[in-house]
Amino acid sequence: MPEHKEAPADREVDTMRCPAPDFDVREYARDAAASHRDELELGAYKTSPLGADTLRLLRYLQIIERATMTHLRGVLVTATHKDARITAFLTTWAFEKYWIADAFEQIGLAHQPEGTDVDRAPFITPVERTIREAIYANIVGLPMIAVHMTLGTIDTWLSQAAYRRLIEIEPHPQLTRTIEKFLALKDRQLEFFELQSRYRLTESAQARKITKRRLVKTPWPIGAKAEPPHETEFLFQRLFGSAREIISELDARIDSLPGQSGLNLIRKAARL
Repeated sequence: MPEHKEAPADREVDTMRCPAPDFDVREYARDAAASHRDELELGAYKTSPLGADTLRLLRYLQIIERATMTHLRGVLVTATHKDARITAFLTTWAFEKYWIADAFEQIGLAHQPEGTDVDRAPFITPVERTIREAIYANIVGLPMIAVHMTLGTIDTWLSQAAYRRLIEIEPHPQLTRTIEKFLALKDRQLEFFELQSRYRLTESAQARKITKRRLVKTPWPIGAKAEPPHETEFLFQRLFGSAREIISELDARIDSLPGQSGLNLIRKAARL
């Protein structure tokens, strides 16, 4: 990525310049991954079921992926929505995450008696929270784009690490094939998020300051509020309790983002 000089404090970032120039958003939207049901081979779980802890993790990951729609509702009432390229990317990103959540749900149901009702925890954003976010974000303006791109970057790093650890702990052949496909989708998503984040944080001191403040206040992973705290604690303990070096690696990645060093976000979220 080319280096950019600091934008003057009294000038907004020039939105005509194009972060992540090699990422074709139109192609991404056109080729977005939809339903995975035909490729899940659920019969494999009948003969070789997953362990109870893995099913608990999958349910948590399902809810986190599905909570993206609520997260997006807050994002698209801000200046981020004014960038058509970013809006197209985010709506496609949320679409892909919806179908990842659906796949996890189907795997869970494959372990239940036929006819079992779908167990979906509600996750509703209060209207007043959305209004507050809209007012604040529109006062801030374009620097909020850096916030949202950085949130997406860090959350993708964390979910990738969680997925990889999941199939290390439970190396079920069919689950591994499914997770590896999802990791490839997240690699593609990260191409856009990370380049956008680094560019926008480099361009604006205000963006760096606001992003840092927002990252500290964000529950990790994004969507964690959809589940009781003990379920998030279980996720971190089960996946990373015996692999704490991954937590350090994730925090080191965050440190590499312009103006975001020293936060220890994942260590604090994991409480390990």
